[in-house]
Amino acid sequence: MGSISAYETSVGKRYRVRYRKPDHSQTDKRGFRTKREAEDFMASVEVSKLRGEWVDPTRSKMTVAEWAEHWYDARPAAGGSIRPPAAGRARRALAVPGRAR
Repeated sequence: MGSISAYETSVGKRYRVRYRKPDHSQTDKRGFRTKREAEDFMASVEVSKLRGEWVDPTRSKMTVAEWAEHWYDARPAAGGSIRPPAAGRARRALAVPGRAR
């Protein structure tokens, strides 16, 4: 489980959720306008961890091209990986939009 704490900003009260990642390191997310929003977020984190669907927020900082590269490497096919010509075409197709996050 995690914890919720209130703090003051120049625009008023906000809430921070502190929770543990599956690797047991601590992280937090802040800026919730209501305690209810913070509680809902904390509950969704716990459910996603229990289901094995939790994604580290720092991984969301990777570009589309970086994610595609990771995806290609993780998907073995006949012969061990996607055929090089198909991978090359995909990399070229992601050249510009691949920088998007």
